[in-house]
Formats: sequence, C-alpha cells, structure tokens
Amino acid sequence: MKLDKITDNVYANTSGETGGNVGIAILADQVAAVDAQYAVSGADFRRSIPTVTDKPVTHLLLTHYHGDHVFGNQAFEDCEIVAHRLLKEKMEENLRTIWAPGNLEKMIEDVKKNRPEQAWLYEGLRIVLPTETFDERFSLDGVEMIQTGGHSADSSVVYVADDRLLFAGDLVFAEMFPWAGDPTVSPDDWIQAFRDILDMDVDTIVPGHGPVCDKSEIKIQLEWFKAVREEMKSLISEGASMEEAAKHDGYPSFYESERPERRDDSLRQWYHFWSK
Repeated sequence: MKLDKITDNVYANTSGETGGNVGIAILADQVAAVDAQYAVSGADFRRSIPTVTDKPVTHLLLTHYHGDHVFGNQAFEDCEIVAHRLLKEKMEENLRTIWAPGNLEKMIEDVKKNRPEQAWLYEGLRIVLPTETFDERFSLDGVEMIQTGGHSADSSVVYVADDRLLFAGDLVFAEMFPWAGDPTVSPDDWIQAFRDILDMDVDTIVPGHGPVCDKSEIKIQLEWFKAVREEMKSLISEGASMEEAAKHDGYPSFYESERPERRDDSLRQWYHFWSK
C-alpha cells in the first residue's frame, strides 16, 4: 500500500481499492494510525508505515465499527486501539451475533459468493477489539478524537490541529453518494457534524471514502442533506410510504450512487428515523 503525503505530518491512502481510507499522523515521538481496512489490507497498511517514518506506531484510532475500517485491527494488536465506547460495545454485540463462531465464516462465504473480488481481503480475519475507549473526546499529543454520531452512533472524527487536518471517517464520502443505511444512523446528527466541521480550523479533510477534500465538499453535502430532510419530512407528513419516499425523484440532484440499492437503503433508513 502506498501512503501519500497530505501535510507535513499526515500521510494517507485514499485509493479506495481495498476498503475505507486509512492514514497516519506522525507525532513528536510516535505515530497514530487511523482506521485499518480489512485483514489483508490492514497488514499491508501496517507494513507501509515504516516507508514514510521510523517512529513507532503506538496507537490505532478507529472512526466507526464497520468492517472496512476495523477488520484490519489485528495488524495493530501491539498498539493501543482507541475507539468510542459505543464502537467497542457494537463490536462486542457483533461477536455474539453476526461475527459469532460459524456466523463469521458464513459472512465470509457470502462475500466469496456475492463479492468475489473482495474475498481475498478477508483471509485470516480475526476480530480484535479496542483496548481503550472514550465517551466524548480522546487526546494524544496534539491529536484529538471527537465523537459526532451521524453515519453511525459511534462515529468519530480525528483532528490533527497543527496540520489543520481532519480525518472525517464515513461522515464524508467525498464526491460520491454516502452510505447512510446503518441502523444507528442519525441524519440530524450528521447535519450537525457537518456544521461543526465548518466551524473548525480545518483546511484539509481526509474522508472515509473518496479523495482528499476541503470544506467546500462539506458545504455541498450539508446543503443536500438539509434539502433531503425537508423534502422527506414533507413526504412523511403527506402520508408517503417508505418505498415511495425512497424512490422519490424530487430530491435535489447529487452524486449518483454506483449501487442504487445502497441509495435506496440509505433513504429507507432516513425515512425510518424521521417517521418515529
């Protein structure tokens, strides 16, 4: 995996070829990695870090619990793995359910069947939990993790103040339609997170997916989210069904989804949220 220099102290891979975006923040005496992709690509990510710095990797900071960000945790088992409390709780829940012995193997078999091009990324997968959690904020030598919710209840951002840079996790799908179908999604919290980012001293944003961007991308996404909220709430008040709202063609134009079913799933989840 190639790590590209983003700022003086931050490197990242945003190719999207092997999972969510990952990166590192080089601190005074140590390195903090951000997210870990899958089992195989996470190991590749870890091996790439010494190509850009000889400082030791001491921390892995996780932005949320989705597999393309945490299945590579095992490559960082010698580090402190830091996440919001809800992230660890969700991973523990999944270990009792969808990641339980037998179920995890079924999940991988399903990937082999339906997404064979990604199956190799799961080889040797072993679930590794966070070792340290926080409730609102976590600080490490000028780097701060801040829980926002939105994309999922556990979603957090990683702020590198000296570089005026933000790892936004999956709050930002830059130049693409967002995946917003998590059962714990809160589009209202997502909108607030966008507003909070616009108020931060940030020049550069490493999104969870897509190319490095800046606040202009946040403004685009915020306006679309707000417009969808207004339109969908109007549809709900008029008695529209979930399917009618998901298939509605009156939302403002936005990035096209490469997988239309994911768009519909996202809008269904938002309908569920706003119709409570």
